[in-house]
Amino acid sequence: MQLINKQLNKIILLLSIVTLSVSCKSHRNELKIDLKDKKLTEIPNSVFENKNLTDLDLGANEIVIYPPLSVQVDENQNQISELPERISELTQLKKLILNSNKLTTLPYSIIKLENLEVLDLALNKDLNIINEIPKLNKLPKLRVLIIADTKLNSSDLNLIQETLNKNIKLIYTVEEYFDYLENDTN
Repeated sequence: MQLINKQLNKIILLLSIVTLSVSCKSHRNELKIDLKDKKLTEIPNSVFENKNLTDLDLGANEIVIYPPLSVQVDENQNQISELPERISELTQLKKLILNSNKLTTLPYSIIKLENLEVLDLALNKDLNIINEIPKLNKLPKLRVLIIADTKLNSSDLNLIQETLNKNIKLIYTVEEYFDYLENDTN
């Protein structure tokens, strides 16, 4: 029965990707793919076939935080624990949403995303962001970095603020994060 459920989930995912490919938002040769809340544990290979991909959303559909800062877990939420090195193939990517996954590190190949402007890593509680700063500083167009509720303490935050490229807007509190989500029109 469990094998049948896994196979059904794969079929549903493939159908949603096919549907997504047909219904992707395309504007001036820009392609946006939304794979929120698909129970993904990895990025589907079909995503990497889209060379004009500018926006990739692998985060949560809805983020709800209740005091004392506990996240309500959605059973459909993605559970991606590792980005593949292939992420570097998405050279047109401007916005990468990875919130609410299970990331612990970023691949070195992420530095090849030369057009990346917005990177949302929020709510990846085991992602030690301090270790990722050297990679992130190599992203020439990065302008917004969201690290709210990642593995971070106050001394790490001070070091990040000192070493991070000064042109990058750093969003590290939950309040700032929700303000950004509310006002983001990209």
